[in-house]
Amino acid sequence: MKFWMALLTLSLFGPPNKDKVMVYVFLYEDCVISQHYTLVLKELHAEFASEELQFQGVFPNTRTDDMDMLIFRGRYELPFEMMRDEDLSLTRQLGAKVTPEVVVYNADQQEILYKGRIDDTYFRVGQKRRVTTTSELRDVLEAITNEQPVTTASTEAVGCFIQLNK
Repeated sequence: MKFWMALLTLSLFGPPNKDKVMVYVFLYEDCVISQHYTLVLKELHAEFASEELQFQGVFPNTRTDDMDMLIFRGRYELPFEMMRDEDLSLTRQLGAKVTPEVVVYNADQQEILYKGRIDDTYFRVGQKRRVTTTSELRDVLEAITNEQPVTTASTEAVGCFIQLNK
């Protein structure tokens, strides 16, 4: 009887609402590491983006203007929205320190689910592994999509430093 009630409830009201999750990707158009990760970001967006899980590019500096963002987005064919964070308010709020760095944020719960690198390709600025061995952002997005707990809360991102002392 419980099964039929659950099925009836699901068919009448649809699935329960999922929390809205934002994947903030901190980028800088002149950062080679940001440029490198554009293909991975496009693939992750294609696989995981939905109404409940959205990507947002963030340019945390005063040097990037709207045209720079449009050129970067077009050159790398990034399918998600871009924004400038000239006053660094979002950057500071989410604790980003380098580009590229990602912050996966549950907007409904106002909780950071993950902050750090996209994967372990870069282990130091200018130094890449031949083979990527971990893909933390992919793991986090899979966990969220499958309604599983996120097991890694943070990693150290490698990239171009964001100038926060302004």
